[in-house]
Amino acid sequence: MASANRTTDHQTIVEWVESRGGHPAHVRRTSGKDDVGILRIDFPGYSGEQSLEPLDWDTWFDAFEANRLAFLFQEKTADGETSRFSKLVRRRPEDEAREAPAHRRGERRKGRTTGVDLNSASEEELEALWGVGPANARKIVEFREKSGRIASTEDLVKIDGIDGATVAVLKKQLQG
Repeated sequence: MASANRTTDHQTIVEWVESRGGHPAHVRRTSGKDDVGILRIDFPGYSGEQSLEPLDWDTWFDAFEANRLAFLFQEKTADGETSRFSKLVRRRPEDEAREAPAHRRGERRKGRTTGVDLNSASEEELEALWGVGPANARKIVEFREKSGRIASTEDLVKIDGIDGATVAVLKKQLQG
């Protein structure tokens, strides 16, 4: 019997997916104004070719973090072949506990960064935060220029396109 692994580690996900020829994607026609919609991993030549649209890893991981997902995956099938089985599921408390130490130390985690000051960060620095893509980084800078100092992460919900889930993800990162 083959077993499944569970992770929220971005580097592990990227390496597993790319080693099998896959890439990040989302289901066409499920996205909204500031929402990429349903995330998937696309393996060319398999089902979904007509319904999936490629995403870059940063956009995919922004949605992965904002939706508090975990990645289930299988290394080998029951008969020992390389597996392409993966599934996105809701995070459990133990997933958060496993990832928390790096967050608390403010360490750089797999292409994303923590310890950013919302009141002085450039758009590029803001984009490096989980849950903030280029559009939201620009909106944060514009909000800051218009409204002055951002007193707390909760102020970000005043910005169109930033919701409570995104603020919760950012709050954890900025506490480092």
